[in-house]
Amino acid sequence: MMMLTLEICSYSTMGFPTGVPYTGSDEQKQILMKQYERKTNFHRKFNTAIWNGEFGPVYANPTYEPDADSINQQRYNLLGEQLKIYDKTKISWTIWLYKDIGLQGMVHTSPDSPWNQLIQPFLEKKKALQLDWWGCYPSAEPEALFNPLITWLNKASPTLSNSYPKHWKTERHVRCAIQNNLLADSLQAEFAELFRDKSMEELDELAKSFHFNQCVQRDGLNTIMSKHAKPT
Repeated sequence: MMMLTLEICSYSTMGFPTGVPYTGSDEQKQILMKQYERKTNFHRKFNTAIWNGEFGPVYANPTYEPDADSINQQRYNLLGEQLKIYDKTKISWTIWLYKDIGLQGMVHTSPDSPWNQLIQPFLEKKKALQLDWWGCYPSAEPEALFNPLITWLNKASPTLSNSYPKHWKTERHVRCAIQNNLLADSLQAEFAELFRDKSMEELDELAKSFHFNQCVQRDGLNTIMSKHAKPT
């Protein structure tokens, strides 16, 4: 007999820079539970196995946020509360993601690594342009441009904010189309230019930045993961 397993994706806005900080209030815990119940309604109705294959906060960077440690502790607590729900409901899960350059990964490249040092100016440009919606920081220039445009669009088409997916609203649709797609796509060549004329030895050294022994462990995240990953 074949068992059908359906995946869910369950990020919480409380784990992102633009979201409301997680304080662990009863109301916020109820929000997390209702989010889980909404996303697993189909699975529970048809009695399928449930797998959450994508979730996890974006962690604060001390370069940009002096109180990064306290912010990250809030986000670890948020993750821990989500994992308590999964423990209670006995579903399978895998966090997103394992390794990156310092945003979400269980391990990440060092800020002092050749890779990070090379791409840092480009990362600063991405930050100023808010090209990563899920991890963007406040930035005066794009906000001054988009806020009046969004207000005008909502006035011109009052039903625009109900476009699918409805939880995006007008702002998300506009920013996704212009910043995250059109503008971000146009900058790919600029990023590629960072590697022009690099020798094979230099490219190999850049790649070594991702070697496990050269990476930094995100201890707060890994501690929580270890606690909830124990076999039952």
